[in-house]
Amino acid sequence: MPNQDAPGKAVTAAKHTVVSMRTDNKQIISGNSHRSRRFRGIKRVLACLLVVAVCGGTARDASALDKNQIVQMSKLGMQSSAIKGAIDGAGGDLKLSAEDIGELRASGVDEEVIEYLEATGHVESTGEQSPETAPDGAPVPGAEVDDGAGPAPAPAPGSGEEGETLSQEELERRISERAAQLNEAKQEAAAHEQKIAAEARKLPDAQRQLGAGNYMSAAKVYLQFLDLGPDMASDEWYEAQFGLARALYGEGILSGAALPLLDVIMAGPQRTHFKQAFGMLKELTKRIGFQPPMLEEMTKFYIGDMNQDFKDEFNYYLGKFFFDYGRNDLAVEYLGKVSNGADDYPEALYVMGIAQLGQQAQMGEALKNFERAIVAGENEPGGNQEILQLGYLALARVFYEVGYYDVALYYYQKIPTNTARNARATFETAWTYFVKNDYKRALGAFHTLHSPYYDDWYFPDLYILESTVYLNLCDFQKSKQALAKFQSDYLDPQPRLNDFLNKTTEPSAYWQAIVDYYSGNPDTGEKVLPEIFVSPVLADLGFHRLYGVIQTLHAERNALKANISSLGEFGTTVLDGVELQLQTKIEEGGILVQQTLSQVNKELQDWDIKATQISFDIDSEEKDQLQARLLNQNVAQQGPQQGTSLLVVADDFTPWPFEGEYWSDEVTNYRSQLQSQCAPE
Repeated sequence: MPNQDAPGKAVTAAKHTVVSMRTDNKQIISGNSHRSRRFRGIKRVLACLLVVAVCGGTARDASALDKNQIVQMSKLGMQSSAIKGAIDGAGGDLKLSAEDIGELRASGVDEEVIEYLEATGHVESTGEQSPETAPDGAPVPGAEVDDGAGPAPAPAPGSGEEGETLSQEELERRISERAAQLNEAKQEAAAHEQKIAAEARKLPDAQRQLGAGNYMSAAKVYLQFLDLGPDMASDEWYEAQFGLARALYGEGILSGAALPLLDVIMAGPQRTHFKQAFGMLKELTKRIGFQPPMLEEMTKFYIGDMNQDFKDEFNYYLGKFFFDYGRNDLAVEYLGKVSNGADDYPEALYVMGIAQLGQQAQMGEALKNFERAIVAGENEPGGNQEILQLGYLALARVFYEVGYYDVALYYYQKIPTNTARNARATFETAWTYFVKNDYKRALGAFHTLHSPYYDDWYFPDLYILESTVYLNLCDFQKSKQALAKFQSDYLDPQPRLNDFLNKTTEPSAYWQAIVDYYSGNPDTGEKVLPEIFVSPVLADLGFHRLYGVIQTLHAERNALKANISSLGEFGTTVLDGVELQLQTKIEEGGILVQQTLSQVNKELQDWDIKATQISFDIDSEEKDQLQARLLNQNVAQQGPQQGTSLLVVADDFTPWPFEGEYWSDEVTNYRSQLQSQCAPE
């Protein structure tokens, strides 16, 4: 018997039906953050210079310097040499206790500064044992050993770096220079703030340009403002980020819009544009797979004061987000918050069911959610056909897996004949009839799948099943014919598939071979890959999702190139990111194609082995039947007329001699009337 787990594989495949595309979402960094850090650095330098100027100015007032100021200078990042200069300027009145030195160490003051304080006599002696000797008087490893020459003379007060002695005039000159630097930095900061304010006054004009559809003009203004590194807590920064996201989104530069949009989202639901930004985020997820892990931070947002429609949208998005990342517990938690009557309610129930399928303890709840999804889909105006079909298929596959074949058949028959999923449902129906030994209905399903309506589908095991059924009915001629059809349709072209897999190494080449078919260039594709093996790739929903993302990225790249002058450095950075994303997605698609074709090749090899086994069985059984007939020559043989296939059609069971025609309205209702030709025992 051939493998009986085909619909079981389909159960696993069902988990991929609603899986959204993922992307690496590599972040593109603009110049804003660097400039923000630059001006934060300017403020830090200003503070340092201010402390130096104050401390330096205390050369005539030694009491102005104490341990707290030393700690402050250290925390501001001043060099040890500068702090030592301030200590020299403090004169001999700066006195610190051993406890003060301990506090300086605990506060992170450089050991060089502490040693300098001790060496210059600013630490009061406690009469205690030197820390550089052990309790027994032995030197501590690493400490300087007293050679009897006494301590080295301390640098004179007012000494500069590396022991340089500064006169009072030189010290005042340096203080004057530092004050001038401080003043210059203040002036630069003030000029920068004025420039930011001037650019901020242009933001209303950018808003008008945006409303008029002049997206690139608006984007240019927003970028000029943001490039100056304004305060990220300001309203102007928030408005500019949202305006830039809208402008790039409107121009079709979606990857560029994603970054400022993420900043707006992360600013929280209490801000003005959160709802609109969230709507844009859903579109970016759908069109380019923008779904960075950072979005998990949205679980911390409080949306309890928003209307129910938005809460439903928000919870459904987060549920799908966690489902796509394989975190099914969180997916079920958020999807379960979607209220009955919400637009996404049927989809939420279906995805919950898929998320629960992998957990044996939740199998019953998964079935209930599929049933609830179907009911919710039926209650929508006009019916939600997508959810109805997905729900019926899910139920059918689950019941097939647990051996309730009649229930599975009931749900398979719910799939409409005029839908793309009908072929798969019919094929799985044939498997179900086969495993429950209902050969008449199995042959009727096989006959259906041989009709022209299913020519584009890839079902190699169909012929193996059909041959097995005919073998069990002792119709050896038809059994051989089915194997011959399997040979001509699938095994004969297989060497070309092998050759393609062996010679093709680049993922882009795999991708292009399938795209040539999909985009309407079958002649080009047929030269490298037989069309029969393209079907299983095109039947993969992952291929279609990637194809859509890649087409969107192509369009975005073209839009960026057309507007690169308006976007400047930001546009170049985004373009580089889009090029990288495009390359990544093509490689991802190529790997998907390669894996699918390799799986097809492996399955064909397995089916070839089973076909060979059936061929041996045919020869053996044919000999046994011939011998049985010779021993039972007086028993009348039963069976249909020679060369005629009688089929029962539709519900009235009207016999119909097949003459090579198929009726589209009855194509799924055929039932074979062929009788067993096996000799009685």
